[in-house]
Amino acid sequence: MEIQFITNAQGKKMAAIVPFNEWERTEKAKEILEQVYLHGIISERRDSIPTVNLNDLLKMEGLTRADLES
Repeated sequence: MEIQFITNAQGKKMAAIVPFNEWERTEKAKEILEQVYLHGIISERRDSIPTVNLNDLLKMEGLTRADLES
C-alpha cells in the first residue's frame, strides 16, 4: 500500500491519500466499532431509570404528543 501525503508550505503533513480499497476496509471497521460501542451503551443503560421522561423531552423541544401523531 502506498500512502501519499499533502503538505503545507512548511512541510507539515496536512492530509493523506490512501488507496480506495484500504479506505473502504477502514470504513467497514469503523462501522463495526460503532455498532460495538452502541451495543455497550445500550447494555449499560437497559436497566437504568430514565432521567428525562418523554413528556418533558417533548416540552423541551416545543412539541406535544399530538405532534408525534401528525
